[in-house]
Amino acid sequence: ITFKDVNFSYTKDKQVLYDFNLQVKAGQKVALVGSTGSGKTTVVNLLMRFYDVSSGKIFIDGKDIRDYDVGVLREKFGAVFQNDIIFEDSVSENIKLGRNITDENMKKAAKASCIDSHISQMDEGYDSFLAIRGNNLSGGQKQRMLISRAIAGNPEILVLDDSSSALDYKTDAAIRKNIDEMGKNTTTIIVAQRVSSVLDCDKIIVIDEGRIAACGNHDKLLKTCAIYARISSLQSGITQ
Repeated sequence: ITFKDVNFSYTKDKQVLYDFNLQVKAGQKVALVGSTGSGKTTVVNLLMRFYDVSSGKIFIDGKDIRDYDVGVLREKFGAVFQNDIIFEDSVSENIKLGRNITDENMKKAAKASCIDSHISQMDEGYDSFLAIRGNNLSGGQKQRMLISRAIAGNPEILVLDDSSSALDYKTDAAIRKNIDEMGKNTTTIIVAQRVSSVLDCDKIIVIDEGRIAACGNHDKLLKTCAIYARISSLQSGITQ
């Protein structure tokens, strides 16, 4: 994945990204961190072509994403967004989402996202119906169900946008470990509020007001990036 000189604005009077340049190698795990409104989610919205860049280019496998058929492009992705919806349908249909996914892969994804034990306790297991918007699930169960949906199709690129905010730290860590083992060749983009969720990333991108403020691993950024060190310090009482 390559972002080259990308600029973007949702409206004419407010630019969101400025001269954004980023390279992600196949199989890498990269995190985007920064304050609310810094532009983190915009980066993944542009990558999946929910919006087009104002200027600059984004490439996947050396090809401008605007040259892909949109359907073909999005088949490359498995994604969890903050506003994703649980449908009033069976557990299996919520995970498969109309895709040609085997029961084996569905259950493998549910196990990796640590939701399989809850599903097994439901009256009809994977045939159990979920309430509209997942109202019969807790916040953490919803997030684990959505992670199952994202990884069940063995995507080339996995996007996790604040997908663990309702999870306890132990479950979050277990899921991240399972995802790593399940998709060793998957390129992963994590948008995170928690420093604990990005400790093992190959590259952490600190975004500040639409610009890349720093790039490196956790240890490097603690020493060289005041923004990242401040975020980590504020959370240290929880993450230690």
